[in-house]
Amino acid sequence: MSSRRGVWAFVLIISLAGVAVFSAALALRGPRPRPAAPAVLVWDVPSTIVDGEPPHHLFGYGWFRRSHPTVFDVVRTLDRASSDDHVRALVLHIDGLDWGWGKLSEVRDAVTRVRRLGKPVYAIVEGGGDAEYFLASAANVVAVPPASVLWVDGLMASAMFFKGTLDKLDVHANYAHAGEFKSAAETYTRTSMSEPAREALTSLLDDLYSVLVDSLATSRHIDADSLRNLIDEGPFPAAVARTHGLVDTVAYTEQIDSLALHRAGDEVETMSFTRYNARGSWGDSHVAYVTAVGAISGGRSRFEPMGGAVLGSETLCETLRDLRDDHSIKAVVLRIDSPGGETQASDEIWHAVEGLNARKPVIVSMSDLAASGGYYIAAPATSIVAQPGTLTGSIGVFGGKLNLLGLYQKLGLNVETVSRGKNAQMLSSIRDFDPAEGAHFQAQIDSSYQLFLRRVSAGRNLSLVDADSVARGRVWSGEAARTRGLVDSLGGIRTACRMALARAGSSIEQPLDVEEYPRAGHGFMDRVFESWMRDAESDNSETAMLARSFTPVMRAWLTAATFPAGRMLAVLPWSITIR
Repeated sequence: MSSRRGVWAFVLIISLAGVAVFSAALALRGPRPRPAAPAVLVWDVPSTIVDGEPPHHLFGYGWFRRSHPTVFDVVRTLDRASSDDHVRALVLHIDGLDWGWGKLSEVRDAVTRVRRLGKPVYAIVEGGGDAEYFLASAANVVAVPPASVLWVDGLMASAMFFKGTLDKLDVHANYAHAGEFKSAAETYTRTSMSEPAREALTSLLDDLYSVLVDSLATSRHIDADSLRNLIDEGPFPAAVARTHGLVDTVAYTEQIDSLALHRAGDEVETMSFTRYNARGSWGDSHVAYVTAVGAISGGRSRFEPMGGAVLGSETLCETLRDLRDDHSIKAVVLRIDSPGGETQASDEIWHAVEGLNARKPVIVSMSDLAASGGYYIAAPATSIVAQPGTLTGSIGVFGGKLNLLGLYQKLGLNVETVSRGKNAQMLSSIRDFDPAEGAHFQAQIDSSYQLFLRRVSAGRNLSLVDADSVARGRVWSGEAARTRGLVDSLGGIRTACRMALARAGSSIEQPLDVEEYPRAGHGFMDRVFESWMRDAESDNSETAMLARSFTPVMRAWLTAATFPAGRMLAVLPWSITIR
């Protein structure tokens, strides 16, 4: 028996050694630093894109998951391609993008820079509508397939309300909020929008629509009024879209690829965008690029199957403190893509950002969302940069509980409670607030809101009165936030990095030469299998499919649903999306 065990132990050791060697070999097989011959880069634009990779663990959800480029990877790679003599052209295959308007503007700006530096850009819109066309319009040549319809027909926003359903279930919503525009709880407490919520949403939609119209009018050389009239006539069959000058040609995908190759000259090859130096070495840097992605919560950053990425205050604060004490880092870019979350966790991150900013400049770059708790953690930075279509602000607080006793009784259940202490049952899920409890809880919400205002007032050099005038829970576009002093500059990652590089005493003309934090921890099996899937640009991972199922704010609410009753929250309304 002992001999047999020895044989099995020997086999196991040899097998593990073989896997280790194989994994090391795959790790060394990274992307080539540049194409060996002149090339046309072909990018199958993914349906989802993130600002930071979620944490991975051994035997976790990262198994067999192909890492898609982050927004930073895409911007940095496009900027490198724009100055690489080996890259002759760029082709975009665009179909069904579930991106927010901040990320769309970020990547569109990078594509525009490629075009402005003399590299022809081709884009084919294989499916989708305004968002897909917004990105494609940055190209020199825009195409659609013959049988397709260009769904350019304007933007809409909708909000869903659950109070009627809760009434049928005999579930009572007990929520309090500070700020008349803090409409997150209206999902449960109303059957329709309040007037302040409608006012804020209408203004936000107007701002994003102006960004869309102005960008398309400039790219397609159509005056803004004519373009608005065209949008009112949409959507358009392929041939009609071409007649109106919205696209340049009607063709199949392979025909656009062939056109790009033909115009690029002889002996030109195609290269997958993800194989082109997406993660190459960019040299030493004195600037750190830190991503803060997901719903804000206490504890470690993590990935939840239903809630998506969770921004753990413990993880981010640890990273920020390390950077504060790292003398080699002279400036920090904090990239935020968060709809908010727990107020206490947001305040802990605020404290870490403030401490870091006291030692070295912190430049915030806002992505799709940096609102509510997401704005809370941005407030103490040296400068804040946002895209015109970024959703930000939402400076307000709410919280509460659901009384489920009626639902329990409908199911034949009953609950009896004994307690000691006047307010021991205040957060019980089987009773409503009484008047005294409601007033007490509202006072806690108001106190949390006043603390939020003081953070904004100090960080943005505003009086408390001025801070309150732009707060009250109202969501602003990046453009509107800039005019109200909540944002310093419009732009993206490149703008923020250049500001940080200048403060660090580095050249701002070089590629985005910064060091990324926190470093994603890939599990062993991820490293083994990732190289096999590097060239597969499909977007069918379980992470991507979950991401398509829920909006970022929706995922934040799913995460918030796990918080204890009564927790103070700074989160956007989950049910509002603009497409």
